[in-house]
Amino acid sequence: MEYVQINEVPDLESAILVGAFAGWNDAAGAATWAVKFLINQWDARAFAEIEPELFFDFSETRPKVRISGGLVRRLSWPSNRFYVRRAERVDGKPVGRDMVLFLGEEPQLRWKTFAQEMLDVCRQCQVEEIVMLGALVGEVPHTSPVQISGTSGEPATLRRMDAEGVTRASYEGSTGLLSVIHDTAHKEGFATASLWGMAPHYISAAPNLAVSEALLAKLDGVYGFHLHLSELSRAARRFTQRVSTLVADDPEVSAYVRELERRSADAEEPGTMIAGDASGIHRIPTDGTLPTGEEAVQDVEEWLRQFRGESGEA
Repeated sequence: MEYVQINEVPDLESAILVGAFAGWNDAAGAATWAVKFLINQWDARAFAEIEPELFFDFSETRPKVRISGGLVRRLSWPSNRFYVRRAERVDGKPVGRDMVLFLGEEPQLRWKTFAQEMLDVCRQCQVEEIVMLGALVGEVPHTSPVQISGTSGEPATLRRMDAEGVTRASYEGSTGLLSVIHDTAHKEGFATASLWGMAPHYISAAPNLAVSEALLAKLDGVYGFHLHLSELSRAARRFTQRVSTLVADDPEVSAYVRELERRSADAEEPGTMIAGDASGIHRIPTDGTLPTGEEAVQDVEEWLRQFRGESGEA
């Protein structure tokens, strides 16, 4: 682990890693926000971080500074951080799964080396399975249930996904770091899986709470983590209602959403996955008539604040 700064190696058994990267794989911030939710709900603590110097083009992903009263209070670099949550022990044996959570920003450089550094941490922590969360944009209406697709190298996991209504993903084209990590991990004997949520392309709000909630609900259904999602579900509904109110104020946008609803209803069979944009181009230009992030989440901003951290920290 040449490029990992690690405070201590947690003593885990048969652990599972759940992670997400901001950037290409994170439309509307839904995947990274879902991992932040887990970090907060489980009170997970940071124990390791991949040093950014070798992997980032800092002219593309710039460090952030906080200046107050003329003083530089903080300089923050792009982070890729590991958190741990140990399962409760009864007679020395874990009840449930030990968890490693990963929250990062997709780097621009040396993906093969980065993937190896990440897997080295997983080996040290006795991680057996790696589950990555992602989000992409598509021509889907915000009024319909969020579509979740999945991949896995394990037939048993695919069957559990089928039982939870997760569509098996199909895609060919340009990809992000998640695919590199999955490919490398699979070749080195790790079980791998991913869950992808589809965000409506016409909503610029981030995070899209509805997509985050859907990702976590399917993750919980597939792996049985016993998450407490009731408060998040209520916030996601308020988010969707707020977007509906804003969309209703614009006749042109309302007509477009009705057309998306018609297309969704005309799908050949239930559960058919509408093609999404996996190119990573998630910042769709708007003409000012669509809701901004501030407008769409203003009534849940106070609730969100406890789950947001500075510079990507939970």
